[in-house]
Amino acid sequence: MGRIVQVVRGSLVIKVFAVCFGAIHLPLISLLLYLGLGRPADPVPILIVALVATLLGSALAFLAVYQFVSPIDRLVKAMDRYQKEGVEPFVEVRGSDGLRRLADKLLSLVRAQELNMRALQRQANSDPLTGLGNRRWLHNAVSVEMSRAARRDQWVWVVVFDLDHFKTINDTYGHAAGDDVLMTVAEVTHRQVRPYDLLARVGGEEFCIVATDDAPSLGIIVAERIRAALESCNPIIGGIAVPVTASFGVHRGDPRTESFEDMLRRADAGLYAAKGNGRNLVVDSKDAPPIGDQPQRVSLTIELAEGDGQTA
Repeated sequence: MGRIVQVVRGSLVIKVFAVCFGAIHLPLISLLLYLGLGRPADPVPILIVALVATLLGSALAFLAVYQFVSPIDRLVKAMDRYQKEGVEPFVEVRGSDGLRRLADKLLSLVRAQELNMRALQRQANSDPLTGLGNRRWLHNAVSVEMSRAARRDQWVWVVVFDLDHFKTINDTYGHAAGDDVLMTVAEVTHRQVRPYDLLARVGGEEFCIVATDDAPSLGIIVAERIRAALESCNPIIGGIAVPVTASFGVHRGDPRTESFEDMLRRADAGLYAAKGNGRNLVVDSKDAPPIGDQPQRVSLTIELAEGDGQTA
């Protein structure tokens, strides 16, 4: 008996059938009870009993079917809202029949999809080697920082740096060692910037930092701090301490009058000047030759400014 009750409770089909069966036969059952109680078999009372029983059965059938089927409508509306607004489609369904399982499964699938989408988004916006943001992430995040800086009347500092002689490290110790150096550089750099500064690996051995502040020399101080930290880190590769240095270009931009593309180009000009003056230097963009006077340099920061959407 318990097994039968469990089956009935867990089956929407049986529930709907039971309601329909009861609603259809309620007039007949009412007439049998009426006549069984010895009431007169006059047509009018019998008709009234049949009519009342029919109306009552219809009302009960409607309420029961609505109770069973309305969760489907609520699920559809919840899914529409999820598609439009991203609100989790949670619908409370009582009982343990197929609709309850459907609602639970649907919610589980949506949550699994959300997790997968977040994982894909992290992969699309982060550098898999260092865990830093990549060009795509920086290009999307910098607009928010520039808007905030403009409202607060702050400068936007753009710092780009490139490891010196990185090809020599790869050629001498191998690409696996080069990857270790990049991870070390990312870790060291991350410790030197503020938690809310933007830090991204935008190329093979090229990194970019975007910071907002009203201090007149913040970018230069940060760049020099990172340069000194890298110079002293000397990661151990194959039992050998490998010297690591980097060249820096720094630009202080006004978010109200300069685009991020312009800031990147000016910071890149300082980076090129640092490379040309012996490397392991920090060069302010105002001390670098005008961009038009410098030889052409293919820079990944320029690609970033163009928003090509590729990962680094």
